[in-house]
Amino acid sequence: MKPQILNKKLFVSLGSEIDPHRFLQYSNNQKFEELQKPKGLVYFEVNDLLEAKNLTQKFINEFELCGSNWVGGRVIDEENNFVARISYNGRIWEEEEHPCKEIEIC
Repeated sequence: MKPQILNKKLFVSLGSEIDPHRFLQYSNNQKFEELQKPKGLVYFEVNDLLEAKNLTQKFINEFELCGSNWVGGRVIDEENNFVARISYNGRIWEEEEHPCKEIEIC
């Protein structure tokens, strides 16, 4: 973990959006289910990157999101500085764009 974030509050973004290409292919029931999922981003306070990872995975599973409609995972500190990014598969990355180094949590 980056030493500069040890004593700062952290926040992780959780959210989803409708994938318009997939939405058009859904049945009416699937469209209704998709419209019930949360839209946009909300930031939740977390204690560390492990908690951020666990919270993102719980959110993805709870709302049955897929990679095309998951839009969260950005971790920031209390001063709105980028800390890490958590991808759909739960991997944690040092930068917002690839290629970048993965952060491994023990």
